[in-house]
Amino acid sequence: MSSQKFVIGLDIGTSTVRSSIYNVHGQLVGSATGTVQVISPQPGWVEIEPDQLFNEVVDVLRQSISSAGLTARQVTSLGISCQRGTFTCWHRETGEHFHNLITWQDLRADSLVREWNSSLAMTGLRLGGRLLHWITRQPRYKAAGIMRLRNGMVNMRLLWVLDNVPNLRQAVEAGDVMFGCVDSWLVYKLTGKHLTEVSNIAATGLFDPFTMQYAGWAFSLFSLPMSIMPEVVDSCGDHFGSTKPELLDHSIPITAVLADQSASAFGSACYTPGSAKITMGTGSFLDVVTAKPHASMEGLVPLVGWKIGDETTYLAEGSVHDTGVMVNWAKTMGLFENIGDISDTVSGLASSNGVYFVPGFHGLQAPIVDSTATAGFIGLRLNTTKEEMLRSLLESIAYSMLKLVEVFMSETGNSLELVVVDGGVARNDFIVQMIANLTGVPLFRPDSVEVSAWGAAGLAGLGAGV
Repeated sequence: MSSQKFVIGLDIGTSTVRSSIYNVHGQLVGSATGTVQVISPQPGWVEIEPDQLFNEVVDVLRQSISSAGLTARQVTSLGISCQRGTFTCWHRETGEHFHNLITWQDLRADSLVREWNSSLAMTGLRLGGRLLHWITRQPRYKAAGIMRLRNGMVNMRLLWVLDNVPNLRQAVEAGDVMFGCVDSWLVYKLTGKHLTEVSNIAATGLFDPFTMQYAGWAFSLFSLPMSIMPEVVDSCGDHFGSTKPELLDHSIPITAVLADQSASAFGSACYTPGSAKITMGTGSFLDVVTAKPHASMEGLVPLVGWKIGDETTYLAEGSVHDTGVMVNWAKTMGLFENIGDISDTVSGLASSNGVYFVPGFHGLQAPIVDSTATAGFIGLRLNTTKEEMLRSLLESIAYSMLKLVEVFMSETGNSLELVVVDGGVARNDFIVQMIANLTGVPLFRPDSVEVSAWGAAGLAGLGAGV
C-alpha cells in the first residue's frame, strides 16, 4: 500500500459542503468548506438551485485538493455523503432540471400527506398489513400496519411536482425525464451515469428495505412513473464511474456513495448490531445498527445503512427535525450572542426554573409523530430569564434523544452499551452530558465531530483497495 495514496470524503449537508482529504494513515491533509444556498420562495417551501449546488461542490473539491498541495491526478478515490430526501427531475437528453432540488424540510405537499393518510386506500393498506402480519408474522407487514406518510418522504413531494410543474408529466410520458436525489444528481453531473445508492433511495419512501427493491405498491397507489427512476446500486464499488476530466483537470474514481446518516454511522465504527450513534446537526438522528430491517410500532424508520456485495447493514432510525435550527432561532431571538458560551451559561443555572420548550418548528417526530404540533415555551413567569429559556431549549434536545433511546430499547429489549455522538451541536458539553445523564448510556464524542466525510472517505478507500 503506497503512502502516497489519498482519498477524498465529500459531505453535502443541508447547509454546508465539506471536502476532506485523508492519507493512508487516516490523517487529514487538506480540506475546504462551502455554503449550500437554501431558497424559500414561499412559506414552507425549501429548495436548492441544482446548478448552484453542483458548482459549489466542484469549487470545494478543487479548493481541498489545492489546500493539500495535490493535483487531482494524485487522488486515488472519492467518497460522497449526501443529505437524504432532497430531489429533482431533469431532462434525459439535455440534463437541464425541470425544477429546483426540493429538500427534505419542504412542506409544500403537507395537504397531500394529510389527505392520503386519511384516505380509504391508506386505511385499507394498514388493515391489510395488520391482517397479513397476523397470518405470516413477517415484520414488513407489521410496519405496513402502522404506516403513515410523512413530509420527509419523497413520494408525496414527487406527486406534487408531477401535478404542478409545467410540462413535467408530458415529458415523463415522452420518456424524457430522470429523477434523482442529491446522490443521483451529483453522480449524473460528475460522471453522466443515472444511478442511486441504496442507503439514499431507502430513505425516500419509494424503496422497500425488507425486499431490497423499489416499493411497487407505492408507485401503483400514487401513480408514480417507474420509468424515471435510477438504477439502484451498492454503496461501494467501481459502478459509479469517474469524474469527467474537465471538472477537476483529471478523472477521479468515485468508489463509494452513502446517505449522510449512513456515512456518519460508518465513520463512527458502528459496524455490528446494537452499535449506535447520535448525530446533532440541522436535525438530530439516533441510528442503531440492526441485523435486519426493524419494524417499529413507535415511529422508528427501518433503513439501509450500506450494502457491500452480498452483505447488507441495516439501521433503525429516529429523527428530530429541529436541532441546529432551534439553536439558530434562539440566537436570532437574542437568547445568546456567542454560541461558544452557551454551554457555560446554562450550566451555571441550577435548573430551567420550571420552563420547558416544545421543539415543534417542523412538528414532532418519533415517538409522538404529530406533524401539526408547533413550537413554544411552557411555564413562563414574569421573572423568567432568557438564560432559563435558553436552558429549556437545550434541554428539549436532550429529552428528544431520551425518548428515541427509550423507544428503541423498549421495542427491541436491547440496551445500548455506548453511543457515539457527532455533528456540530455535539460540541455543546451541556447537551451531550444531559443526554448521558438522562439515558444512563455512556457517550463517546470523537475529536472531530464531523464524521460523515470521514465515513465516506473510509468506505471509498475500501472500494479502491487503499
